[in-house]
Amino acid sequence: MDTATAPLLFDSDFLAKLEQLYLLSKKLFRGAHRAERRSRQIGSSLEFADYRNYTLGDDLRSIDWNIYGRLDRLFVKLFEQEQDLDISFLLDASASMRWTPAGGGRIPKFDQARRIAASLAYIGLANLDRVNVHYFASRLEEDLGLCRGKSQFHKVLEFLRHAPALEGETRLLPCLRTFAQRMKRRGLVFVLSDLFDPDGFEEGLALLRHQQFELHVIHVLDPAEVRPGAMGDLRLIECESGEAYEVTASEALLQRYHAEVDAFLQKAAAFCAESGINYAQATTAVPFEDLVLRVLRDGRMIQ
Repeated sequence: MDTATAPLLFDSDFLAKLEQLYLLSKKLFRGAHRAERRSRQIGSSLEFADYRNYTLGDDLRSIDWNIYGRLDRLFVKLFEQEQDLDISFLLDASASMRWTPAGGGRIPKFDQARRIAASLAYIGLANLDRVNVHYFASRLEEDLGLCRGKSQFHKVLEFLRHAPALEGETRLLPCLRTFAQRMKRRGLVFVLSDLFDPDGFEEGLALLRHQQFELHVIHVLDPAEVRPGAMGDLRLIECESGEAYEVTASEALLQRYHAEVDAFLQKAAAFCAESGINYAQATTAVPFEDLVLRVLRDGRMIQ
């Protein structure tokens, strides 16, 4: 285990702001407990939803006797019930997520991803949803286990602080396939990754959508990856495969690199939009509170 702790300290003012939010889900999932989330599945709760005709066997307490007195017909009151939601955070713990530019003064992408996951997990716990955290790289690791209620936030933080140092290249498809096979209930899934998979990200994300999960992708990047400025003769080492490359970084080469990166980012955003997946870019240069409270809200992940 990697005992280096991530900067996961949250002051009470920020946590109070998080408690005013909830994680957005367009789908309706059947929950196991009452929670602070509205579902249009019909049950007995406090929020009136609609009427339907009385049928034999309905609870007589649900009959609206005022309507019976006016219309001489029996109608049953229907109510919205509050249900919890299964929320899973899949964190890419591969070597590329731990990379940070020398002298950049920024935290690694993996630490940024952990802070985001911790914040979103707190929102879920505050709303009595059920939260779990998973790490992956070339394979899916053991998970935290389902947690519910704010009292479990310290357990989530400890799991995020002491993350495994995973080896091998990022392999989204087998990891997400294993995740889907493990899950007994469908729910909301956040994938936090740089999406640097040599086989591509599309098939893995599409698999989760096909398996009826509600999917949010948080694309975690460092500005030095998007717009590097190094020039001259360079020896570059691919941090996941270990392969070395000797290159001469000219202005023309940098422009080609920028074009390739822009195409990659546009492809990720377009694929998610076409697939009904919410997508947000989260760079390590954006102030953290602004990232959570503005960028993710603009990406329709929280409200």
